[in-house]
Amino acid sequence: NLNELNRRLNTAYAEISREYEFITHVNSRVKPILLSEVMSYMHITGVYSFFTGEANINVNFPDYTIPYTAAHELAHQRGIAREDEANFVAFLVCINSDDPYIRYCGYLNAYEYVANALYRADKELYYKAVAHLNTEVKAEMAAYNDFYDKYRESTVSEVSGTINNSYLQSQGTPGTVSYGMVVDLTVAYYKAQE
Repeated sequence: NLNELNRRLNTAYAEISREYEFITHVNSRVKPILLSEVMSYMHITGVYSFFTGEANINVNFPDYTIPYTAAHELAHQRGIAREDEANFVAFLVCINSDDPYIRYCGYLNAYEYVANALYRADKELYYKAVAHLNTEVKAEMAAYNDFYDKYRESTVSEVSGTINNSYLQSQGTPGTVSYGMVVDLTVAYYKAQE
C-alpha cells in the first residue's frame, strides 16, 4: 500500500543520502491524486507542488510505475528540480532499495527510457535487445501498452503536454524532452562503475 511504499522509499532515500551528499534526507510522503483518471488523460503520472511542498502521484497507472514515479516526485521534494535529474535520483533510490519489487521497478522504468532511445537510434539493435527480455517483463510492458491505449490520443493530453513543455522551458530546461535525458545520466553512471 502507499503507506508502506512511503516508508520503504524514505528508508531508501536515507541510505542513498549517505552516499550522495546532494540528496537531502527528509522523511516525507507522496499523496495519491484523487483525480488520477483525469490525470491519466493528461499523461501526468505525478506532480510536485512547489506551493505546498507536496509530492503527488497518479495511482491509476500500472503498479510497476508507481514506486519510480513516487521516488521521482520525492526527488523534487528534496530540491532536485530538473526532470532528468529527478528521474536519475529516482532510479538510484529504487535500485538501492532493500525491497526487491522497488528495485525491479527502478530498473524497468530506466530500461524503458534507454530502450526508447535505442529504438530511435537503431531499431535493429533495439529488437535484438528486446528479444532477451524475460517473458514476464515483456508481458508487463504489453499490459502497460494495453492500459495506455485508452489515454494515448486525447486533446487534453496535447494541451497538457504543451503547457508542461512551456513551463519546463521557462525554467531553463529543454522542455519535456528533458525527462528522457535520464538516459545520458544512466549511461554515464554505468560507465563510471566499470
